[in-house]
Amino acid sequence: MSESDLEFPERILLVEDDPAIRMMLARTFEPMSRVLQAADGANALRMVRQERPDFVITDLMVPELSGRELIQRMRTGYWGAAVPILVLTANARPEALLECFRLGADDFMVKPFALHEIRVRVASIHLRQKMARDLNPLTGIPGNAMIKRQVEHRLTTGGRFAVATLDIDHFKAFNDSRGFDAGDEVIRMLGELLNTYAADEGNGEVFVGHVGGDDFVALLHPEQVTPFADFVHDRFTEAVRRYYEPDELATGSVDIVNRHGERERVPLLSVSIGVVDTARPDLRDFRRIAQVASEVKHMAKMVPGNSLFVDRRLVEDHRSS
Repeated sequence: MSESDLEFPERILLVEDDPAIRMMLARTFEPMSRVLQAADGANALRMVRQERPDFVITDLMVPELSGRELIQRMRTGYWGAAVPILVLTANARPEALLECFRLGADDFMVKPFALHEIRVRVASIHLRQKMARDLNPLTGIPGNAMIKRQVEHRLTTGGRFAVATLDIDHFKAFNDSRGFDAGDEVIRMLGELLNTYAADEGNGEVFVGHVGGDDFVALLHPEQVTPFADFVHDRFTEAVRRYYEPDELATGSVDIVNRHGERERVPLLSVSIGVVDTARPDLRDFRRIAQVASEVKHMAKMVPGNSLFVDRRLVEDHRSS
């Protein structure tokens, strides 16, 4: 990967009282980012509140309000609580650097510094935070942004792959009857099963994403689809047994009171898996893939119990039409 492949924050705030250094840093980032500039900490804090920068680079020794105070106030205020901060300092003493981290800085660089290094540092911190923001808080699995990134990357590299969408059947009824804690446990459990398959069986080719709620996505090689589905169905069916009474397991259903106050029999939890293959020539962008994947998952959910529905509209069908 070259520097041209790096992704930078949309808005960077530079806090530096030395005009020469400030200008040098501005020229470093201006081709990729909108650069905001402040010569003192008080003005920088105002800009954090008004301009909402995505990243702050600050010297520790700035007038009006020191870099230390700026960091502290940013971290205790709403607007700056989650903004990445890179500290520039001429003080390389370990205790000074540790203080930066205690205050809430994400990284530091000791002056003098190389411009190419600060670019890489900023891009790295920015990418880490984007990934952290996208992780689902319940499962720790990447969410929509990373799913889209992975799909587009695989489309760009030209390799054929399958998109599997997974949904837990009758989850709302389970959540209502067993409680949110049990519902969260089941979602986490399914996420762990998917991660286990990716780590142990995926040969480094399987990506797992968590769209939200009980909806998951897996990107994998088409030849892995059947063993993947078998693995998920077998492990999930065994794992959810502990949430049911023996008579419920025997009948394969649960007697619940639904949201309308009526009693009804609901089947046990199962997993529906819908799969599309990017060998289809019309699946060349993320939006189209998401649309077709949703349609195929709907077909999978029409099959009772654990199900696997694979889109059978073959490449040959499209070529002849």
